[in-house]
Amino acid sequence: MKNILNYYYSLYPTEILHKDDKYFFDYLECKYVFTPFKRPISDINCLYKINRQMISREILVHEIIINKENEVVTYVNNIPYVLMELYVNIELRISLPEVCYINNNSVGIECEKLLNRYDWTSLWETKNDYFEAQINEIGKKYPNLCSYANYYIGLAENAILYVKEANKINDLALTSICHKRIDSKNNLFELYNPLNYIYDYRVRDVCEYVKSSFFNGEDAYEIVKEYFNNNYISYKEALLFYGRLLYPSYFFDLYDDIVNNELTEDLAQSIALKSKDYEVFLTNVHLFLLKLYKRYIPSVDWLIKRN
Repeated sequence: MKNILNYYYSLYPTEILHKDDKYFFDYLECKYVFTPFKRPISDINCLYKINRQMISREILVHEIIINKENEVVTYVNNIPYVLMELYVNIELRISLPEVCYINNNSVGIECEKLLNRYDWTSLWETKNDYFEAQINEIGKKYPNLCSYANYYIGLAENAILYVKEANKINDLALTSICHKRIDSKNNLFELYNPLNYIYDYRVRDVCEYVKSSFFNGEDAYEIVKEYFNNNYISYKEALLFYGRLLYPSYFFDLYDDIVNNELTEDLAQSIALKSKDYEVFLTNVHLFLLKLYKRYIPSVDWLIKRN
């Protein structure tokens, strides 16, 4: 790996730390990582352009370094790699203010359509169709997982209807740089990694952060209050926020991991056991938004009746 860094980047580190599939090293008092690029190769130039814009705004995002052939990607044994310079303490755990910092400071950045992810309802409808079809195929292999899936597909259908109604409102809904997925257990390496970025409504990241916080045993309701009390979130954004809280990405992500990586089904049971508590959480957030906005906040009738 030293020869690759010498030849393509004129970097001559004395020591390289190989951690997972990444290579970390220091050179001339700067910190770097050389990491595989695991997204479609068509994304890379879009991500590089976003990276340059964010750096120009002095956001502490990792800086993508092009190689001596003026390419963003360097192939090693036919695997695409990207070199980045690091500006933050990558070991620190992410926090709500850090997440908001990325989203709020990247509003209005120019982004190619390839990275747009704000058509939630179309994406979710496609995902639901996929799960419904797959359940019929794998029901015998994963009976417990598939029995849980029906509940979460129904919850996703509620989220789809909720967001469709929110999208009809003529109100401000800001878009910004977000992450494909964010978890409250992530560290700053993941948060400031431009290879994780997409373009979406700015409330996306905090929603996913809140959901992961809940299932990681943290006080998600306090995080919701902190977010709305310290950021100006429009009425439409609040409804999009709530609609995304309804959407069970936490279950579908785990479902994919179990089916594709053959993890044990009991992991899904640990999520399902918290479904009642999450329903209470959703009801409490709805009441909080009602009080905060003093406007009509659509409800999910069965949630209100049950709780």
